[in-house]
Amino acid sequence: MSGLVTGLQNRLQRFESASDLREPLYKQLWRGFLFFTPFFTGLLVKIAIFANKFFKTTTQIMKQFLSMSVFAGLLIGIGGLVYLRVGGVAGAVLFAFGLLSVVMCGAQLYTGKAGFLPYKEFPRLVIMLAGNAVGCALAALIARYSTSEALLANLDVILSARNSASWYGLILTSAGTGMIMTLAVYGARRKHYLPLLFGVPVFILCGLPHCVADAFYYAAAAVYGRFECCLLWAWLWAIVGNYIGCNLPRWFMQKEFEG
Repeated sequence: MSGLVTGLQNRLQRFESASDLREPLYKQLWRGFLFFTPFFTGLLVKIAIFANKFFKTTTQIMKQFLSMSVFAGLLIGIGGLVYLRVGGVAGAVLFAFGLLSVVMCGAQLYTGKAGFLPYKEFPRLVIMLAGNAVGCALAALIARYSTSEALLANLDVILSARNSASWYGLILTSAGTGMIMTLAVYGARRKHYLPLLFGVPVFILCGLPHCVADAFYYAAAAVYGRFECCLLWAWLWAIVGNYIGCNLPRWFMQKEFEG
């Protein structure tokens, strides 16, 4: 920037020294146009080159962000699929594959990031959640060709529980899931993987909603013709509750959480 200012000042000095005030005004303007055109043309070229590099980099980053968000949803959806097929404690433990894979791959999962990102980056979480939902929809398409009676029975239990829950009940229970998820990821970042392994079975066996897993269940419900519009409200309250719960560890731990 200082180089551009210096260059402009030098051109101004040369122009003033070469100017003849006795010339008509239109000739002075024409001379000024010819004199400064090379400078401003070079400046515009530099701005165009910078803008091209900036937007190209931004586009690449956004593509990577979106693809990793969709991938995270797909992984959680696969975990949800195995839980629906197996059920019980075994299914809940196997569901942990989804979260373990998300952390291993560095994928962008809403409940894995909500407790760590600055609050001002909430719009980023919204985009991330949308990508997660797309990944869950892909997993639901896989589930369409992996149907079993146990799967449909376990899906009906989950849908019934979400339908019958009150909005404040969904927020409170979802907050529990969010807290578990943040602590699981917090432990993994410090090489403690047991919370990651046991956290998923804990919230599943407690019946606590996870908004990304629920996105898979609702997508599967749509595939099997079991979807009801009221489930969208249940999903909204789960999103809110998960966000609150995800932030509980840093609210309580404060500086210890940052450390």
